[in-house]
Amino acid sequence: MTTLTTRAGNDIEEMAALLANFPSPDQWTQEQKEQTVKFAALLQTAQKVIAKSGLIGIDYETEKTTFLDNASRTNSMHTRISYTMALKRLDQWTAQHGISALELTPAQADDFIYALRAEGLSASVIRNTISACSAFFTFLHRRHSAIDNPFRGTKARPERKAVKTIAIPNTQEVNAIINALPLMESAAVSVMAFRGLRAGALVEMLVSGNTFTSTSKGKDITGILPAHVIKALKKAGLDTKKPFAGILANTLEHRVAYAIKKLYKEGKVSAIYSCHDFRHFFAVTEYSKDKDIYRLKKLLDHASIQVTENYLKSIKVDV
Repeated sequence: MTTLTTRAGNDIEEMAALLANFPSPDQWTQEQKEQTVKFAALLQTAQKVIAKSGLIGIDYETEKTTFLDNASRTNSMHTRISYTMALKRLDQWTAQHGISALELTPAQADDFIYALRAEGLSASVIRNTISACSAFFTFLHRRHSAIDNPFRGTKARPERKAVKTIAIPNTQEVNAIINALPLMESAAVSVMAFRGLRAGALVEMLVSGNTFTSTSKGKDITGILPAHVIKALKKAGLDTKKPFAGILANTLEHRVAYAIKKLYKEGKVSAIYSCHDFRHFFAVTEYSKDKDIYRLKKLLDHASIQVTENYLKSIKVDV
C-alpha cells in the first residue's frame, strides 16, 4: 500500500512539474495544437459515454409511474393530474425534438420553457409545469446519481406576480353588502360568508330542508345551512332545491364584484372584496369562536389539518 501511495504521489509531482514547464498556448507548435484538439474531442466523447452509461438500466416509464403514484403527500388526485399533464407536455416536446428526457440539458430545459411560453400558456400554468418537472428530476436524482435536475436554477421560468393583499371584510361590511346587493347576489354572499362555500360550489348546490350537498374542487361536500341563509335564499325567490342552477361560477363572481365595486366607490366598504374573501370571513369568524382547528377543517372541507393550518396562516391568522 505504501509503495502504491508513494508511486501515485511521485506521478502527481511529475505531472505537476511537466505542466509547470509546458509552453503557453501561444508557443505551441502546429502539431501540439492539432494533438490538443484531438485530445479535447476524445475527452468530450469519453464524458458523453460515461454519462450515457449511467443511464443504462433506468426504466423511464416505471420511474415516472412511481413518481406520480407518490407525488402528493395528501394523496390529492388534483396534484397527480397536474403532475401528469406537466410530464406529458415534457414528453411531447422531447419526442418532437428527438431528445431523451433522461438526457435533458439545462439549455434544452430552457428551450422547453420558451416553447411553453410560445404556446400562449399562462404564467401560472408554466410555473406549475416547471415545478412538477423539476420535482420529477429531483426524484430521479435521489434514485440515480447520474441524472441531474436540468430545471434547477433556470431563469426562463416566468416571474411570479405580486400576490394580492389579503382583505377580509368585517361583520358590519358583510351585513352592509348583503343589504345593498341585488337579491340573488345577496343570497350568494350569505351562503359564502356564513357557510364558507366557494362560488363554484354554489352552482352545484342542492338543498333539502336546511341540508345542502355540492361538489367543491372535485370533492363531494355536505353540511347544514344556517336559518338566516335559508331565509335569504327564499327572499331572493330562488329555486328551493337548486337555488343557483344555470348560473356560471364566473358570472356569479363578476356580478358580486361589480356590485361591491360600486359600494367601494361610495365609501361603504373599505376594499373591493371577491367571493373568496367571504370564505376567508367565514373561516376567521368560526375559528375565533373556539380556536378548534379540527372543527374548522370539517367546515371548510379541507383534506387535512395541515391544509387548514396553512390556509389560516395564508390569511394572517395565528394558529
